[in-house]
Amino acid sequence: MQGDVVADPTGTGGFVTPATAVLVTAGRTAFPDSHWTCWSPRPGTDSDHPRGRACDVTFGNAIGQVPTTAQREEGWRLARWLRDHAHQLDVQYVIWQALIWNTDRDEDGWRPYNGGGIHDPTSPTGGHLDHVHVSLSR
Repeated sequence: MQGDVVADPTGTGGFVTPATAVLVTAGRTAFPDSHWTCWSPRPGTDSDHPRGRACDVTFGNAIGQVPTTAQREEGWRLARWLRDHAHQLDVQYVIWQALIWNTDRDEDGWRPYNGGGIHDPTSPTGGHLDHVHVSLSR
């Protein structure tokens, strides 16, 4: 990983970029009922999590558990907030409810997410139906 790193504020024991730490602080402030997890090793995948540039966010449900209607609504509130603040928070892309939004394809809006060749987009976790995923550009 290039540049400075800081301890992951989500308690994983790993390290994240300073931009990721700023995102977590801002996100927790805006969404106090959210649960954030950022760094993880993810061996054998091309993921931003071990680079310290990605977080997964839930709203009371466990990973693998389909969220309630209220939790899904909170997930959409967060996803829209991430999109609205993408420039100032260095957001590169957001995945939620089997849809993806990219900063560099903003004009395309939310598009179907195909799993990126890594995940099963029909499963709760692979399709990001149980958590909002956000990756940062730095």
